[in-house]
Amino acid sequence: MNTITRKQRELQQREKLFLDTARQVIRDNGVSALTMEVIAEITEYSKGTVYKHFTCKEDIMCALCAEGVEYLISLCSQMTEFPGSPREKSIIIALSYLLYAERYPEEFDLLVASKNANIRQKASPERLAVTDEADQKITQLIKDQIHAAIQCGDLTLTPDATVDQLCLGPWAISLGITALYEAQDMISSIEFPPLQDTLYQQLNFLLDGYQWRPLSTEFDYKKTLADAALQLAKNTDDFSISDTLGVQE
Repeated sequence: MNTITRKQRELQQREKLFLDTARQVIRDNGVSALTMEVIAEITEYSKGTVYKHFTCKEDIMCALCAEGVEYLISLCSQMTEFPGSPREKSIIIALSYLLYAERYPEEFDLLVASKNANIRQKASPERLAVTDEADQKITQLIKDQIHAAIQCGDLTLTPDATVDQLCLGPWAISLGITALYEAQDMISSIEFPPLQDTLYQQLNFLLDGYQWRPLSTEFDYKKTLADAALQLAKNTDDFSISDTLGVQE
């Protein structure tokens, strides 16, 4: 039986307190307001105690990111169990970023920021390993669908294309478009249609370009999205999922 000591339990509880406090600081005042001093002051622990858990504020940011990504991985994993074609699963996996960004807006911003070299240079190797492992899990889910599509004949790679290259497309669209919409208040050069419509459209443009069948002209992927949203809502008891994904009930 795996048990933890009282001291280990206290350490876990204290670390959770620090992370919850950091999340609230970011939510209220932005990332720039997050410092080790602020965490110590709010929680009434010494700065030295905070440093026993985290090497710097970038370390805290990576920890928050990893915490939120667990929700994203859970969503994506559930979507692989959807009884559909590899392309259907790929689309709903990609659209999981919408749910993640809505429910964990601060962590989503940190997910984007965690790719920044400045943060990666300062965060501890242990925290980076956790965030990197999360990335690997997500990309592997996408790669699995690409391999499945190739195996069943829905997709044929050109001689100069690789699975990794194809994996980058849906991942970049999901992460990149969602990040742009998060910052749309600062972008005045373009009119933003509903995020759900844009992401759905761009994913289909990309996958049709790969000649990944069934093409969007041959199949109703809106129905796929509605069915997946209903299944996920039942699994999680969260019936706001359909609204987030822009599904008409």
